[in-house]
Amino acid sequence: MITEPAIVALCKSVLTLVKRVEPKAEAMVSAYATHRAHTRFARSELTTSGELDDLSLSLTVQLGLRSAAATSNQTDAASLRGLVERTIGIARLSPEQPETMPVLGATKVTKSALRDDAMAKLDAKGRADGIAQALAPSREKDLITAGFLQVYDGLIAQVTSAGLTITQPFTDADFSVTARTKDGTGSGWAALGTRQRAQLDFAAVGRTAAQKAIASAKPKTLEPGRYTVVLEPAAVGELFEYFTGSLDRRAVDEGRSPFAGKLGQKLVSELITLKSDPKTTPMLPFDGDGLALAPRTWVKAGVLESLAVSRYWAKEKKVEPTGSYSGFELAPGESSRAQLLTGIKRGVLITRFWYSNVVDPKTLAITALTRDGTFLIEDGVVTTPIKNFRINQSVIDALAMVDAVSSDRESPASAWKIPAMRTHEFLLASQSEAI
Repeated sequence: MITEPAIVALCKSVLTLVKRVEPKAEAMVSAYATHRAHTRFARSELTTSGELDDLSLSLTVQLGLRSAAATSNQTDAASLRGLVERTIGIARLSPEQPETMPVLGATKVTKSALRDDAMAKLDAKGRADGIAQALAPSREKDLITAGFLQVYDGLIAQVTSAGLTITQPFTDADFSVTARTKDGTGSGWAALGTRQRAQLDFAAVGRTAAQKAIASAKPKTLEPGRYTVVLEPAAVGELFEYFTGSLDRRAVDEGRSPFAGKLGQKLVSELITLKSDPKTTPMLPFDGDGLALAPRTWVKAGVLESLAVSRYWAKEKKVEPTGSYSGFELAPGESSRAQLLTGIKRGVLITRFWYSNVVDPKTLAITALTRDGTFLIEDGVVTTPIKNFRINQSVIDALAMVDAVSSDRESPASAWKIPAMRTHEFLLASQSEAI
């Protein structure tokens, strides 16, 4: 794969071409080089495997307040000239955009430790051996299993005409397993995202999926209503995808946000602390503009402490921009998974949500389906698999009523660290026949 010096040289060669064609232009080149390997399995056997090397260049050209962007994965001289001429031509024809910001100049960015040699060396045999470990529990129980493994070895570079030059190597893997009972009534799922080969526990993912499939078979019907629920990390993560996506200062200032007027106030349970830190969260240390990302606490003990501020809105409000973050971690609690069940007279354990959408952005109400393991809790014990539900629930209300957080955390995606949680008055609005 291309080296860091070579990818920077390639980006700078594109900027040189831009200056030759349009000396007054500002420009930024983002390069993304990856070696991607995958293995897919279905019906409890391997079905496809492949590897792909790719390098894409994204060029943004600004002529005052006019701008345009284009992307190419061709790096020969003629293609690079075509990319530059095409992008400049579009920029000249584009209307002025008053929120256009100048490209960033030289800045200091500390690289994150995101690349693992052992992960980069995970070849087809290693992937197949790992998947065999994941399939073993399902084969023992005569389950039907499917899933997907992707492994990345990559390099990102961002170079501007104003002097910014930053690079970040990384590895990444995402692995998921779905197991079904042959009678079609039970379904289990588990997933893991990680940048470290040592954390890619194939057997554990397969074991969890198989156990869920068996436990969820022949579900009973439970009437809709508001329940105390225990949300496993994947379900918690779905709620926080919407929560973090709404942490925008401009939307707050313009009154379009569920957080309008809430900065500095207690918003959710004091058990919830949410932060992003490139030193501890396996995330990129810079955003799409090339802005260095500092450690940031978004919620501390339930209090909304910080909001994301774009460069344009920071200029308008005369504050510092935060940049755009891709990784988040929730502080662990003090409860074991078993303790999350304690004291629940009649409640529901939810493995994950599926097909979620926003219903009301102002209250951050969402709808979704439960999936792959939904269970009745009675007197502090998981007793019976139940049919799935459609939920209609305010994320903020659900997080405000959290009264227990697990001490362990999972990473359904590599740049997230998420515990399980217990909350109350959670609306299971209607029954679903989906498995």
